[in-house]
Amino acid sequence: MADVNVVDTSLRDGNQSLWSAMGMSTATVLGAAPAMARAGYDAVELINSTIMGVAVRSHREDPWERIRLATRALGQTAAGFLTTGRRFIAWERAPDAVMELAFTLLVRNGIRRVWIVDPMNDVAAALRSADMAKRAGAEEVVVGLIYSVSPVHSDAYYAERARALRAQGGLHGVYLKDPGGLLTPERLRTLVPAIREGLADGATLRELHSHCNTGLAPLCYLDAVELGVSTLHCASTPLANGTSQPSVERVVTNLRERGHSVGLDEEALREEADYFRAVAQRDGFPTGAPLEYDESYFRHQVPGGMVSTLRRQLDEVGMVDRLPAVLDEVAAVRRDFGYPIMVTPLSQFVGAQAVLNVVGDERYGTLAQEVVRYLLGDFGDPPAPIDADLLDRVQRLPRSRRMPISPDDDGLATLEQLRGQLGRRVADEELLLRAVMRSDEVDGIRSPAHVVAGHSAQANAIEDLLRGISRRGDVGRLRISKPGFRISLERSGTETEPGG
Repeated sequence: MADVNVVDTSLRDGNQSLWSAMGMSTATVLGAAPAMARAGYDAVELINSTIMGVAVRSHREDPWERIRLATRALGQTAAGFLTTGRRFIAWERAPDAVMELAFTLLVRNGIRRVWIVDPMNDVAAALRSADMAKRAGAEEVVVGLIYSVSPVHSDAYYAERARALRAQGGLHGVYLKDPGGLLTPERLRTLVPAIREGLADGATLRELHSHCNTGLAPLCYLDAVELGVSTLHCASTPLANGTSQPSVERVVTNLRERGHSVGLDEEALREEADYFRAVAQRDGFPTGAPLEYDESYFRHQVPGGMVSTLRRQLDEVGMVDRLPAVLDEVAAVRRDFGYPIMVTPLSQFVGAQAVLNVVGDERYGTLAQEVVRYLLGDFGDPPAPIDADLLDRVQRLPRSRRMPISPDDDGLATLEQLRGQLGRRVADEELLLRAVMRSDEVDGIRSPAHVVAGHSAQANAIEDLLRGISRRGDVGRLRISKPGFRISLERSGTETEPGG
């Protein structure tokens, strides 16, 4: 029987899948961290650049402060960052200098594990990003192969890419990422051996990350362990199931039923789940529930987090009833685009174009800038040829002739120019945010009115603590003190200690 490790995905993928990436303020993260630190996870998937952008735009918080505080609160549990290696916060491809700086700052602020998944399964590009992360000092670098279903995504396709990873030294493992929840037990039994054979004498297929869109992920997890996968990506129950990952509590129970060993603290898991349930109730977010099997997912393949995002965006314009039509169009657009894997940012390109095709007067009558870049090859070669008529249409666009195809590979000039434009000395963390975001968005996290309003991470953390204490009937008195700060609260009607 196997010893199985678990990566907790609640803060990143659970949040994106069920709460449209909006549910995690820094205070919320810090409230969950103590239980996570005690649970015994192999790692916690803390953040990606999308969540960092949401922290700035929606919560008006400094994402670097979140990383610093969270990694400190997680203690010995490694905090991880997920990236495609091609972009950072902005949708445009990032110059090498931007990604080099991003990896350096992530490690400097406490990130220890980096997962790299190239959206095209371009092994050379993924390894290039892995080298950047290793040079930055990341303790663990894990490269992913992204699972998909199409006429070209065969076992042989994945074995070939595994062979390309074989000669790479310094990787701490390879993981199989299934963003659409498309894996089946039958396919897993042929796919895992094919990848392992390709990786022979090289990196190890260590981790599995799937979603519950079709309801099959929990069973696939059990079979993956039987096939030698040692680490599973799970979420705390309130942020699990639905379009998220399998529930850690249920996965652990099922693994132990099969005789496997999982060294997680059940009391800490319950505490974490209770905390996220309270957050969901407080902030009006849904909690995850198992979904019935839905064959349509194999057609449109929209990943977990994107379903809730599409629904929210259509609802905002009063067109949520068009969601089924959009999902049908997603399948058609993906075929026209050469069967890209439905993972960030490619899934967003396909989804956005599907929406434009459904709500517009003409299919492909409007083409987003990022879609034009993709069709011109800016994100690499797709697995299959792009529809010839669509490609001809794009190539005839006047803007296509003016559009640079790739980012500035040097990039250093861009960062230095930006530093010069600011006219003042800024920390590298602020410089990087300003390189990929609007100035007014970054200005917002430093607004004095923002702090006065009580939205700083420290203020929110204290507010969450007091809310939590107020819900407990067994706590009559609370005292917190540190140099320069002291608070003492007593519940009304509580008897005082003698001499108190």
